Amino acid sequence: MDLDFVQKLIEFVSRSPIAELEIERDGVRIRMSRQAAPAQSASQVQPSPQPAADTAVSSNPASTTPPIAWHSIRAPLTGVFYRSGTEGEPPLASLGDVVVEGQTIGVLEAMKTFNVVESDRAGRIVQIAFDDHAAVQSGDVLFVLEDLG
Repeated sequence: MDLDFVQKLIEFVSRSPIAELEIERDGVRIRMSRQAAPAQSASQVQPSPQPAADTAVSSNPASTTPPIAWHSIRAPLTGVFYRSGTEGEPPLASLGDVVVEGQTIGVLEAMKTFNVVESDRAGRIVQIAFDDHAAVQSGDVLFVLEDLG
């Protein structure tokens, strides 16, 4: 991985609502995370993420790594995000999973109705932006995929 690629990852994380990103490519693993924002009153919907707090980069000789294509899967509506289809079951999708187009990867509850969140393309999940039972707004990024094509 070259320095330009790492800088693009840092910019990507700083501009998105994701809290943590971990990626491994060409034998190099990078993990970036933000510090949690201080607790806010219940009347406020979503805390603003803090700048990247710690960035660990394993060094490897510079290579000509092609840029990674990222794709965000966004919440189609406002509601409560669930990672599994039923309470107590494993998540429908986890960090690092390869998903196919049309695969159910989450559930949104809105007005006592459960709506599936499907992947609109194939890729590897490199970020899950919200924890289970989190309140999300329409348009919030729920998952970030790395295109594998």
